Amino acid sequence: MTTPLEPDDDRVDIIEDEEVGIIEDDGVVSPATSAAAGDRQWEVLVVDDDDEVHHSTAYSLRGVDLLGRRLSLIHARSSAEAVEALRTHPGIAVILLDVVMETDDAGLRMVRTVREDLALSAVRIILRTGQPGYAPELAVIRDYDINDYRTKSELTRTRLLASLYSALRTHGHLLALETHRRGLEQIIKASAELFRRNSLPAFCEGILIQLGALLDMDTGGIVLARDGGDRSQGPVVLAASGSFRHLSGQALDHITEEDVRTLLLRVLEQRITIYDDRATGLHIAGPSGDDLAVYLANSRGIEPLDRTLLEVFSSNVALGYDNAALLDRVRSLAYYDPLTRLPNRALLRERTEARLARLEGDEKLALFTLDLDHFQAVSDGLGQEAGDQMLRLIAARLTDYFAADGAVGRLSGDMFGVLTPLHHAGDEAAAIALINGGFEVALELGGAPLMARMSGGYAVAGAGDADVPRLMRHAGMAMKLAKKSGRGRVLRFEPEMEEELHSRLALIGRIAEAQARGQFSLVYQPQIRLRDDAVVGVEALLRWRCPDGSWIRPDAFIPAAEDAGQIVSLGEWVLREACQRQVAWRRGGVAPLRMAVNVSVRQIRDGDFPAVAERALRETGAHPAEIELEITESHAMEDSKVLSTAETLRAMGFRIAIDDFGTGYSSLARLRQLPASLLKIDRAFVRGMDHATDSRSIASMIVKMGHELGLDVLAEGVETLEEEAVLRELECDEVQGFLHSKPLPPAELETWLCNRTAAA
Repeated sequence: MTTPLEPDDDRVDIIEDEEVGIIEDDGVVSPATSAAAGDRQWEVLVVDDDDEVHHSTAYSLRGVDLLGRRLSLIHARSSAEAVEALRTHPGIAVILLDVVMETDDAGLRMVRTVREDLALSAVRIILRTGQPGYAPELAVIRDYDINDYRTKSELTRTRLLASLYSALRTHGHLLALETHRRGLEQIIKASAELFRRNSLPAFCEGILIQLGALLDMDTGGIVLARDGGDRSQGPVVLAASGSFRHLSGQALDHITEEDVRTLLLRVLEQRITIYDDRATGLHIAGPSGDDLAVYLANSRGIEPLDRTLLEVFSSNVALGYDNAALLDRVRSLAYYDPLTRLPNRALLRERTEARLARLEGDEKLALFTLDLDHFQAVSDGLGQEAGDQMLRLIAARLTDYFAADGAVGRLSGDMFGVLTPLHHAGDEAAAIALINGGFEVALELGGAPLMARMSGGYAVAGAGDADVPRLMRHAGMAMKLAKKSGRGRVLRFEPEMEEELHSRLALIGRIAEAQARGQFSLVYQPQIRLRDDAVVGVEALLRWRCPDGSWIRPDAFIPAAEDAGQIVSLGEWVLREACQRQVAWRRGGVAPLRMAVNVSVRQIRDGDFPAVAERALRETGAHPAEIELEITESHAMEDSKVLSTAETLRAMGFRIAIDDFGTGYSSLARLRQLPASLLKIDRAFVRGMDHATDSRSIASMIVKMGHELGLDVLAEGVETLEEEAVLRELECDEVQGFLHSKPLPPAELETWLCNRTAAA
């Protein structure tokens, strides 16, 4: 039946039942018509020292449904019992409190305890008293937030229900406000926590954690991005928890749980949040267009209040997600190579530091620096796209080799870094064998096989070694030496390499001063034509004599000058000095000698060498046809700028010679393009050729090849009559070496020439 309320139009539904609630031993009234398990109830605490009041109250409220919930009564017969009940039942909504119990003001003291000591602000209090004279003052009712005051005689069932209805409605409003407040605090805290996460996956994991805390439920969740940073891949799972953890990192299309996949697709396509009894699909609109879809497996339905909080949370998360995604992209640019997606030098260095810090006892770590041999030729010959494809193939192969417990990075250009642990005695040799042998199988590049070889160096560190820059520097030193000593090798760093580098740096510091003080000079070695033993030319060779009379070897200071770039100015001086000497000999009637001058690749790469050569001719009066510029074979073959510069010099009238021929990797097609007039057989193939059949065969091949291409051939380093006899037999055109003369200063060379003429 329905009972009208006083004094407004609000109505209370009262369900009349024939069965009366029973007061159990723990003081809780369980109505015989109580709601089914799981239904939410209002907990009402009845505090009175009169058992009759408890029975009558229970009888009056039996089967009552207020604001969609049943009432559950908790009974206390003193202030102490009431306080204990409040502590053990935190969900109490209303207290029906007797003013006079063990003392005349026990009820009012109880009110003070509830508000001040227990700090329960949302609990509503209805005071009841059987003695009207003990009514509280108005200030007490106001200050302690008492909801209602009634004498027991006037508190009829209808008025009790009306008071309870009003108190419960107020309690519900206060609870909603408190929940909102706590929820907003939780959102602010969650946002701060999320913004501290410095990667996108970590940010998304934080979303799931904070959602569980916000909704106060255990959730299994999935976070997806619309594009996942790769628009060709589609939505990707950025984070997952609970029973879905195994799906982290997978594409949405690969999720086998159909109901999960369907819900997430609906959220992303329709851009809406979908609430279901068993699951929620939360849509978070990213300001930059990369939306998030969050799947939550609910343990219960999401109530309207929680939905409001989710909307506020989603708004905060959207901005944070955009920031996290931006930071993730910036981090990717800062730490990953965009071409190969390998870690770059900075990230490989950080990983090396971390791995070194974890080393214990005799554990070792090897850092390899690897450089592709002849990569520039591939990039120039087949194009940049082919070069990029080759770098990606190399990156993939190195990753396959060392991904298990190592790390691979791209340090720069065609240089890679490999970090690998050395657990056993044979691990070092195994890693070297893997690098040396791993690229013997041709790479498929543009549908055609292409052999790739690598030169490398490595350094080994143990526990306690924390200087990563020094480790990387040592590996680089060893790699540089491997490239200089023939390529296709992997060398271990040895302390002697650093000592050599220090010596070279010391030389570099002295070269400029030596040049300014005139410590450099030229010596000249004769070149003999075999068919008539005539002296046809000389090669200008640079020498450095210190003030104390000692000499510094050319093979020590020339590489140092090349590394430092000082060879550019030094080489210009050599060319001008040699031209000047050639002109002086021609005008002095000494002999019509051809002057050969070595040209460093740094002179061609770092400056406008044709302009330098033209200036030398103009300043000295030399004829270009009498000047032969020697370029090393490997540089002429690999560097397109060297080749084009050689063509320009040939067009200017200079003779071009290919020095150290046979030590490089020339192709016949490339050799035909060289604008050369002379090939110089490297001394390595001349030494002992009278009894070394392999050297003789190589020299024979070079002579025949040169003649077929219309080039003269000169052999360097001839020291014995037997070697010269073999060269005559092979029909080599010219020779140069100690057999005829060591390099001589100008005056001594002039004397040598005069003596030779007289002897003839």
